[in-house]
Amino acid sequence: MAAEPAAYPFTVQDAQTASHTFYIHPNESPSTVLVSPPLSEGNYHNWARAMKMSLLTKNKLGFVDGSIAEPPQDHPVSPFWQRCNMLVLSWLIKSMSVEIAQSILWRDKATDVWKELRERFSQADLFRISELQEEIFSLKQGDSFVSKFYTSMKTLWDELDILNPLPVCTCNPRCSCGAIKNIEEERNKNQVVRFLKGLNDQFSGVRSQLMLLDTLPNVNRVFALIAQQERQFSAENISGSKAMMASRESSHDNRGGASTSHSGSSQSQSNSGYHSSQSSSGGYHSNSGGNRYSSKKCSYCGKMGHTVDDCYKKHGFPPGFKFKNPKYANKSANCVHIADDDQDSEGGSSGQDTRFGFTADQYHHLLALLPTSESKSSSSQHTAV
Repeated sequence: MAAEPAAYPFTVQDAQTASHTFYIHPNESPSTVLVSPPLSEGNYHNWARAMKMSLLTKNKLGFVDGSIAEPPQDHPVSPFWQRCNMLVLSWLIKSMSVEIAQSILWRDKATDVWKELRERFSQADLFRISELQEEIFSLKQGDSFVSKFYTSMKTLWDELDILNPLPVCTCNPRCSCGAIKNIEEERNKNQVVRFLKGLNDQFSGVRSQLMLLDTLPNVNRVFALIAQQERQFSAENISGSKAMMASRESSHDNRGGASTSHSGSSQSQSNSGYHSSQSSSGGYHSNSGGNRYSSKKCSYCGKMGHTVDDCYKKHGFPPGFKFKNPKYANKSANCVHIADDDQDSEGGSSGQDTRFGFTADQYHHLLALLPTSESKSSSSQHTAV
């Protein structure tokens, strides 16, 4: 007599319980994307790990690993299994690239899809293992921070552990020779060495100290020490940069102050013409301190800082006036002499003649060449006759 098939372990009451694997929460939608980035030809192991974590949290991992068998078609719980199976299948398809999704679209069971993807993309062979080893040995820090460099190397180590896992003791009772523990320590030592050798030369000091230890610490502990050293370097660089910047600003301010003082003096000379701040007379120099930005403006020469009543260019320079710019000394001295001679001879009515810049002899010689009033009248009478 043939043995009766074992009864299916789940009932309809189980499927209606919120904690059961057949229960579908109202928020669980077939269009939900559980994993990002989607599955491609080069990220299967990372994608499979993330997908297992997501399915486990939703209590649906048994639909891909085969632990939840399909019930008979006439079993009351069969519709609940079909719904959950299609929901998981939709999640798998939404988390793949378009090309891969098209190739498994017509599969009916999530377990078949999971098995096919593992066979196609796991690449658990010596070629992929050799590629990972080469990438680990050639990986260098470069311009990256220590954390980013360690993350990149840790990703390669994890993938290598999946393709080339550590052996598991199957002895009963369990083996007590410690061989598995020694293998784990050897792998940790290799990871520490590869991580330290990939660092930049600025970590050569701490690298030498760590590699001289008889027993290397865990690779995560080594990363924490290197990250602490990096933060110390960054703090020192920031302090040095601030000190250098402060020194440059101080030097710039000193040079700028001297340049501003010199420029202000030169500009004052060029704007005021013949005027000088060393004058002892009362004009605009004593009132404004020689500031060329004074609100006063001369209507005669057009310069700022004084009025027409105090304009040396119109009224002449005082005796003993000292010029800062020697090129104006002779010209201004001639103007002063002419102004003095004109005031003595004509009662100070030749204020405008000082603008010509002639010497006293030249000025009188020019006056002698001009016709007098008597010669003009005689010439007119002669013409009339």
